[in-house]
Parts: sequence; C-alpha cells; structure tokens
Amino acid sequence: MPRFPAALSRFGKDPMRAQQYRVTDPNKPEDLYQPLYDRVNYAAAGAAQISFFSTQLGQSTTLIRAGVAAAVVKTKRDTNLDTSGVVPTKLFQFVGLSIAYIPLQQAVAAANTVSISDDIARIKYGSWIDFKIIDKPILQLPTHVVPEANPVTAASTTINASTVYATGIQSASPVPMYKFVIPITLNPFESFQFTMNFDGTVTLTQTFDIQVLLHGFMRRPT
Repeated sequence: MPRFPAALSRFGKDPMRAQQYRVTDPNKPEDLYQPLYDRVNYAAAGAAQISFFSTQLGQSTTLIRAGVAAAVVKTKRDTNLDTSGVVPTKLFQFVGLSIAYIPLQQAVAAANTVSISDDIARIKYGSWIDFKIIDKPILQLPTHVVPEANPVTAASTTINASTVYATGIQSASPVPMYKFVIPITLNPFESFQFTMNFDGTVTLTQTFDIQVLLHGFMRRPT
C-alpha cells in the first residue's frame, strides 16, 4: 500500500494541516463594540450633497487639520473604513447614529467663533440624511433629530467681547445617539451609501468637517 494515500487518510483532506495553523477562523468569529465612522468636509459656500464612507483610509481628500482645510491623507482620526463603500471582511450590526460637527476656527479671538452654534443649526435644520444598503433605502430622516456626538454645552462672552464655547465629553458611555429600535446589519461585501442632502444653498461663516458615527458591533474572524 503506497505511503502517500496513508498520509491522506491520516490527515483527511488537509495533508499539510494548514487549517491547524491558520491565523483567522471564520467559523469562530469574535464580536466587539466598534462604531464605523467617517469624516467629510462641508465648504462654507455650501453643497447640494455630501457623501460619507466614499473615501477610504489612506486616500486623499479635503479635511480640516491643524486649523487649515486642505487636501490630506485620511487617518484613523477621520475614518476606519478600509475600502470605499463596502466592508469586505467584517459584519456590522448598527444600533444607533450620531453626528459630530467640527468647525475650522474656535479660538477666543477668532471672528467666526461667535457663529459656530448658528452654523451647526444651519447644517442641522437645512439637511436630511439618506442611508442605503446596496440600493435599498434603510433610513431617511431630518438631520436635526440625530444627536450630536459632542455638543456645545455652554457659551460665554468675555470682557473683550469674544465668545467662548464649552463642550462636554458627551461621547462617553452612555453614548448619545439616534437609537435603532431594530438593529441594522451590514453584511460583508454589501455596498452601502450614506449621504447628507441639502435643500437650497446652506452657507456657513466657515468650513466645517462633519463626522458620522454608526454605533454598533463588529464581527470579525478570530
């Protein structure tokens, strides 16, 4: 009896025993609480629509960094999306949504600091969001009903007529979010789109970055 078939019999259909040493095991997934998030710039002159999760980690786009809006390479500060418009290797179950509004200037003496709250209100009340998986509408609602991830909690005018804003650490647990009563599942390799749409021209006193956080659980192979 030849020895090679005997080896096949001993190790089944895996003579190298490769499965014994694999670094990932999709049959034993691990679940972590991990939001999927993305950051996009909104110009002061306004836009009809801005799209999130369309520029992946490591690609260049216009964002605010070090007090300047310019073309930069996206880092984990901005997004944790590795592939534009799709998550190939992980499953997400979303349980809620929040949005962060990040102004260009917020120094005490900066002229536009006094208008930060008004600019945020213009964005909120002048827009609506549209979340689709593949081509199926999942969530459509006015932006102002979505909680801010880290809202302004206080404002004060100083003796030299400058305005100071205070924010709390509101994104800690329990996380402020628009909660999904029925969780939303995004399967691996399913394309998705998340847009913020504006009626008319919503102009601001300064450019803003807007960051969407889809709160939920991430499932990945062990």
